[in-house]
Amino acid sequence: MSIILITILTLFLIKLLRDSLYFAWLWQIKEYRIDRTRSYLREDKSIFKNNIFYLVASFLILFFYLSQQIFIYLALLFFAFTFYQILREIKNRSLKRPKLTFRMLVTFLMIVVFCLIIVFPWIPASAGMTKSSVLILLFLFLYLITPFLITAIILSTNPFFNFQKKRIIKKASLKMRGLKKIKVIGITGSYGKTSTKEFLYAILSQKYKVVKTTGNNNTNIGVAYTVLNKVSDEYDYFICEMGAYKIGEIKEMCEIVKPEIGILTGINEQHLSLFGSIENTRKAKFELVESLPKDGMAIINSRIDIRSEGFSPIVKFFRAEALAPSIKVYQDCVEFDYKNYKFKANLLGKHYIENILSAIITAESLGMNLEEISKAVEKIKPSKFMMRKLDGPNNSVFIDDSYSANPDGVIAALDYLDEAYRDYKKIIVFPGIIELGSSSKKIHQKLFNKIDKICDFAYILNTEYQILNTKNKFIFERDFGKAAEMLKNNLDEKTVVLFESRGAGVVMEKIKK
Repeated sequence: MSIILITILTLFLIKLLRDSLYFAWLWQIKEYRIDRTRSYLREDKSIFKNNIFYLVASFLILFFYLSQQIFIYLALLFFAFTFYQILREIKNRSLKRPKLTFRMLVTFLMIVVFCLIIVFPWIPASAGMTKSSVLILLFLFLYLITPFLITAIILSTNPFFNFQKKRIIKKASLKMRGLKKIKVIGITGSYGKTSTKEFLYAILSQKYKVVKTTGNNNTNIGVAYTVLNKVSDEYDYFICEMGAYKIGEIKEMCEIVKPEIGILTGINEQHLSLFGSIENTRKAKFELVESLPKDGMAIINSRIDIRSEGFSPIVKFFRAEALAPSIKVYQDCVEFDYKNYKFKANLLGKHYIENILSAIITAESLGMNLEEISKAVEKIKPSKFMMRKLDGPNNSVFIDDSYSANPDGVIAALDYLDEAYRDYKKIIVFPGIIELGSSSKKIHQKLFNKIDKICDFAYILNTEYQILNTKNKFIFERDFGKAAEMLKNNLDEKTVVLFESRGAGVVMEKIKK
């Protein structure tokens, strides 16, 4: 086999590995769901743009197939260019790769087997020019079908893994039926689920033995694993965070854990492209309330449209502005009064108060007094799932809100900047919000108007939104490395930077390096 062919084979394998990692990562972060993956691909046009470029380049190379020497050198140039792009991704720390799981091992094993079946028979006989051209042709073919190959493997293995998932869920349900002491508190909503869970856990843990779902582990299988691995009657309460992308998923989790108390944090346009409408989002979230027993209790943010429906459990509605009328916002904390009792929370922004209040109301209902609750609230520290204050270069201030983003959360974070850093230069780094469906343009226009009003500069990490705002303070840059370099030169002791949503977190890490 010639040196050129060995080089092409090596570069091809590197490119195949990169693309396999990327598409496996994409399916993994979208929980192997067709609806979420389709929604992501529909909104992120960059994937199609990049693939169209490579597709056109591949077909141009094929035009020279009969002139085999030119064909081979063009193929070498093509895969050398793809290798250069991979090196750039590694340098910019934007190379995507999935977490190593049993399912990922199965997926990559099937890719290897498929490639060996297609390519291996041609390798021993590839000494001649014609045979080498055929082998390169196979490389191009495998490269072009990689996304479809990964998709086919994922879909073909779905029945097996779904069967395993159902078996685990059934096992968790049976375990919960056998527990006698522990009570379950379910938390759902379009936003604020994780922070509310953390607040309630911090408060109840001062008096009771409490277990919770970890991180943002809020799917049916995540809840099932928590039940099997952590939940037992040695605890008094199990705080269960419940997320959903369609009607019926909250109900399924409620059937696993049978909650007696439910907290509904809020409803907005988050994941609208998956739910289809706000009404469907509302129906899905209210499945928690509807699943509670007659002697159960629901704590609901009264900003939610309740309509005229009746509920079996006791329902406690609250509005943060009414229960905590005097709110003071500082750079490192918020203070508020509740039932003439002073509370201090070491959290950034008043938007957390409605989540703290739902936790306070729940703790009160479970027998804790306000003095106990107040002491517990003051011990709360921002976690990686909440907005945090960090030290930036040149004594600047970084506000890390990169865990996730929803429309209400972005507006609340901007309000915090406006209130706590009035005399600072304010900058936001923001990639936009996904899964908003047909409302995406309208919602982002509203957010950009808010950004324009409050911030001095905005680094928008998605050029698709450039049509929404052409003002000089808006800098549209898809390359995270370039955005980080530009931002580095704009920092001083009177600058505060808000990193909003996950892509912004990557930029923040690049600046801190």
